Amino acid sequence: MMRLSKVLGVRRIKIRNRIFSLGIIITGMLSLTFGVITFYGQNAGNMIMSVDPSAALRGIRISTDGSDDAVFTQTRLMSEPIEDAKDITFAWVKLDEVQETDGNYIDVDHDYVAYTFYVKNEGAEAVDLRYYIKIVGEPLNNLDEGVRVIVIEDGETSLFMKADKNNDSYYPDTMPVAEHFLSKSMVMRKIVPNFRPGQIIKFSVIIYLEGYDPDTTDDLMGGSIKMQMNFAIDDDYEEFE
Repeated sequence: MMRLSKVLGVRRIKIRNRIFSLGIIITGMLSLTFGVITFYGQNAGNMIMSVDPSAALRGIRISTDGSDDAVFTQTRLMSEPIEDAKDITFAWVKLDEVQETDGNYIDVDHDYVAYTFYVKNEGAEAVDLRYYIKIVGEPLNNLDEGVRVIVIEDGETSLFMKADKNNDSYYPDTMPVAEHFLSKSMVMRKIVPNFRPGQIIKFSVIIYLEGYDPDTTDDLMGGSIKMQMNFAIDDDYEEFE
């Protein structure tokens, strides 16, 4: 497979070798948690999804089945690993196929993490559902410099990135304008107001390394990053600070 820099004619040094392995861990903290971890080396790729008892008591559940007759009783899911990921670009991500594939999606052509799941309110009251994605710990080899996070909420796509170090960046028109990470560790946060009993929200989360990013250089080789996506009701808002 040709390197991205050759295909796109990018005039800068690109990563010449495979960089990192990708996996997802989904687990419950105070509410629901969706985490993405990239590993370089051992134990890459197991995904664990669980619902914290306190969240389950309020009726917030998760599942990889969003059909009308789906029963949201699962508390544990696991993903397949993605190893030896290369830099790609937004246009190469198969957004439609990702959204059409419940659970883990594996692209046979390109390397990125992609997972689709559903959040349901099985409680008796409407709540304000808050969620955020943050970087946990310190990224190895500054991998956050080139990482992109795509969040698709009920078909609405948002792209997130760390602000470039300089202003001479070039991104193609096919790429949506990305929102900058809110801080060094916080990627994004959002609220879904009035999340009603019986309501289901579909999420697809994608993480990849953007080849057009001028900060995606050989310095990132061997890097790793850990991200966590948390869901909580409004009562737990302090967790988002």
